[in-house]
Amino acid sequence: MAIAIAIVLLFIYRVIVEFDKHCTKKPNPEFKSYIELQQKQLDSLLTRMSNEGVISTSNIELQSESRCFTSNFEGAEVLIAGLQHHDSIYGDQSQKPYYSYGCNYILFDPDHPIYRLPDIELKVGPVTYYQPELNGLDKLTGLGLTSEPRPHKVFRKPVYDSTGKKVSVFEMQLWLTQFKVVLTVVSDRDKPQVNPDHESMRAKVYPGKWYSDTRPLICVNDLKHTEEYMNHRYSDISFILQVNPNASPWYIKNGNRQTLKPDIAVGAVVCNLLVKRPEKENQIHISTQKGMLTPLYLEPFETSLNAIDSSINSISLVERLNEYKRLNIWNTKYFFKIHSKNIGSRQSGILWNKKTFDEQIEFTFLLPLLVVGSWDVQLPWEVIPAMEAPKPYYRQFSIKNLLPDWGLGRLGKGISGSIILGLAVLVFILLFPYLRR
Repeated sequence: MAIAIAIVLLFIYRVIVEFDKHCTKKPNPEFKSYIELQQKQLDSLLTRMSNEGVISTSNIELQSESRCFTSNFEGAEVLIAGLQHHDSIYGDQSQKPYYSYGCNYILFDPDHPIYRLPDIELKVGPVTYYQPELNGLDKLTGLGLTSEPRPHKVFRKPVYDSTGKKVSVFEMQLWLTQFKVVLTVVSDRDKPQVNPDHESMRAKVYPGKWYSDTRPLICVNDLKHTEEYMNHRYSDISFILQVNPNASPWYIKNGNRQTLKPDIAVGAVVCNLLVKRPEKENQIHISTQKGMLTPLYLEPFETSLNAIDSSINSISLVERLNEYKRLNIWNTKYFFKIHSKNIGSRQSGILWNKKTFDEQIEFTFLLPLLVVGSWDVQLPWEVIPAMEAPKPYYRQFSIKNLLPDWGLGRLGKGISGSIILGLAVLVFILLFPYLRR
């Protein structure tokens, strides 16, 4: 009896559970008409939005003024404006084969492509968010530490009218950003597969001051050491970089409505870190040192007016002076220089202590930005990797140079060691009778 009651209860339970599954369903005409009406209203809304809410962009505000730029995000970017080698100026146009230009890199070799002055290369990294290190109690507790970019400080100043009444508050944010610049010497150490023609070696077309020579013009054969890695250095070279605080701002306009554009100004350019390679090399000269406020200029290169063309350029000079008087720091581009009078390739020591190396300088510049307005389209700082400088090439002789690996790694080194040891034993056996005499 108990089993029968249990089976009946279980059967009733399954009937209740599966009732909706097996019953006949008839659609409610009122609910069906309601759904159709809602669908029509939604389609009408989407059609109206697609016709009336089309967003148009202004071609002026969205396009960068420069023909060469590195991103389409709001914020600062650093580009290379060119370089000056002694009296020669090289700008933002490549001059093959001795000057290759890009937005964030240049490669320069002013003289013979194989001999004497080595190649010198400059590379600039992206402007990324900088998080200062915490000190004291904040460092122990981790207070204020966050991975999300945020202003370092916020400045507020009240604005008064002529009667002394406070009418509004001016707010400005201080953002901390940074970027890296790497200056590397690249000297040619491989012998050319085809020997240069004698005319290029004897042509006196290179200024002697490039090589600390008193002669006005010299040729390759006039120098004692012609190879690029043998103590050939740049005695006067300047690299000019451009800082654009508000590159490619996003600006959307729709009829009489528009978004707000941020106003961004360069606070300063500060050398936050300076690394010289080789680290123990103190002969490298550079004008910028750690902790220095880098001077900012409004023009990339220094220009001078001659007496002959002064009347021609007088009008443009007056216009430029008037522009400087009306100068507004917001969204203004600046230029700064990195100058060196002693950088290149070096060779020191003799025999087993002989070593040759190329010099390299890695800068980390701190770039504080002053921002007013909505700065919401920023670089994806959380996914941009840190710029890594390539290691400079340097060579020092050691016993390892006599042990080629034959492409087999340590096994090849062992084979080379066995060969040298076998040769030494063979020589000893052949010379042993003569040594006994």
